[in-house]
Amino acid sequence: MFNPKTNYAKIAYDAILFFVTTGQVKKTDQSKITSDLKLNRACIVSIYDANDQLKSSYGDIEPETENLYDEIVENSIKAATVESEEPISTSELANIKVYVDVLSVPNIVEDFSELKPHKHGLYIKDKKGKTGFILPNKKGVKTYEKQIELIKKNTGIKDKTEDLEIKYFKTTRYD
Repeated sequence: MFNPKTNYAKIAYDAILFFVTTGQVKKTDQSKITSDLKLNRACIVSIYDANDQLKSSYGDIEPETENLYDEIVENSIKAATVESEEPISTSELANIKVYVDVLSVPNIVEDFSELKPHKHGLYIKDKKGKTGFILPNKKGVKTYEKQIELIKKNTGIKDKTEDLEIKYFKTTRYD
């Protein structure tokens, strides 16, 4: 059984557990939410299997809800159901690990030489509005060019790099 080390990962796992077993979203009294979870921050929730293979993840670089608590809950459920090739089943609950990456506010890249792929995630947007992003510290990715290449490959974006809107962000991972 997954034993979360942080409150953020516990919230994510509990949201998945409750939704998978009941089909409902667990509601929490807003007065019981701590101040750090009331911040309007974006997060990405990732679910890994027992072999540390990524099963699914969900989130965006901009928050879609009022606060981080709701963002974690909604992204957890979507990672477990919508984004997963096969939705997480009750039998898998004991064999998954959940991570929550809380993102900094994204900034427009002004100097590519300052980007560090182990430290900065990237977000790109083409002229048609298609977007994609990559988290920092992706295994085997040593340059920002490789980050952009992977985002373009995964999203089908064809525009030249100089024609893209590119932003960078940092993350803090909670497990």
